Amino acid sequence: MYEDRTYRKAMGHSRFASITFAVGESDLWIGYTPFSADGKALALEGARLLRKLRNEILSYPDPSFLHSFVPLKEGTEKSSPFIAGMLHASRLSGTGPMASVAGAIAQEVGSSLKKMFSLEEIVVENGGDLYIDVLKSLPVTLFAGNNSLSGKVSIIVEPSHCPLGVCTSSAKVGHSYSFGAADAVMVACHDASLADSYATAFCNKVRVEADVKKVSEEMNDKEEILSARVLLDTKLALCGQLEVRSQA
Repeated sequence: MYEDRTYRKAMGHSRFASITFAVGESDLWIGYTPFSADGKALALEGARLLRKLRNEILSYPDPSFLHSFVPLKEGTEKSSPFIAGMLHASRLSGTGPMASVAGAIAQEVGSSLKKMFSLEEIVVENGGDLYIDVLKSLPVTLFAGNNSLSGKVSIIVEPSHCPLGVCTSSAKVGHSYSFGAADAVMVACHDASLADSYATAFCNKVRVEADVKKVSEEMNDKEEILSARVLLDTKLALCGQLEVRSQA
């Protein structure tokens, strides 16, 4: 199903050159250093990588990989680093492996293209989840659908944080299933697959406004989480190391 990703209109057009491409359900936006690579070549290679990663997921020998809500037991066959990273994120967060898929794909495509094309900066957005590797500070705004605070709070990603995954889960925006009720849970980790799975896991725990502070405190105790935002109705909780700015 096609989804009009209107939020992309505000994504760094004055700073980055950009391309988009899609394979199946995966639809990626990539911002990169202007004049540093041929956009067509970048898109072709990105699509090739995306097809490869999707094939790895679809050919995984345990069919429950695609729909499990809980971590899977270790298989007897050695997995690729990409699949192994998803399984690791799943075990740490207590979610199913596919909870990390958008962040994992963004990270694998972004890190591969940056190295292959010698890019100074790259940002990959996959369904609202981000892989970021930049040389200058970059604001990342919390998007939370119709919530009045949507677009009004940003975290600042500094080069010293990079590479970084910033992923958001919502019970009210998008097609992913959620057991919670949060407008948005944003998580930043050095590993984008882990950021994605943690965002899902903690979004599942937010059901009433009293959970906002409790879940934020729980995330603050996780060494892997550099920063997090939890939003439900009028309640917003912030934790972690990254600078926060309010937007006018």
